[in-house]
Amino acid sequence: MSDARREPPGRASAPTTPARRQACGSLAITAALAATGLWPLHPAAADERMPEIRLRASDGQPVLAEAGPARATYVDFWASWCAPCKLSFPWMNEMHERLSGAGLRIVAVNLDRREADAQRFLQQIPARFAVAMDPAADTARLLDIPTMPTSMLVAPDRRVLFTHRGFRLDDRADLERRLRGALY
Repeated sequence: MSDARREPPGRASAPTTPARRQACGSLAITAALAATGLWPLHPAAADERMPEIRLRASDGQPVLAEAGPARATYVDFWASWCAPCKLSFPWMNEMHERLSGAGLRIVAVNLDRREADAQRFLQQIPARFAVAMDPAADTARLLDIPTMPTSMLVAPDRRVLFTHRGFRLDDRADLERRLRGALY
């Protein structure tokens, strides 16, 4: 008798194809990531809790500071090559000036691989709010950020108050209304 594996009567063996092996491998990886908690989240929706972000901003504080005067933190994910980001920075500067006294903290998380690219952007459009660098884009992967910019307003208890994808000049009034609604 040969060493070949025999299937029980009535059961045909499934063909081992590259596509089947890839599907099984993907399923195994997904199960492993889900079991370890490393599976990416979707962009946080309202009332979900933002996971811990292990980055420090330019003001020396963690991106989501657990203590401090902020009543809400507007976290914006951006990159130097992002055209809408060039429109959003002047608006965020304006919101920082208008609403920081009411408890709004703005942190822009840069996802460029090279910090020099981010610095060139910031020389052209300076930020008057905190900036954090995430060249490995770990945070973007964790949150499964779909587009840039993607922004989230987060309460001190890390509950996401809202998520906004993209940025158009027409968005400004609605975004400011939502920021004010969270602060007052």
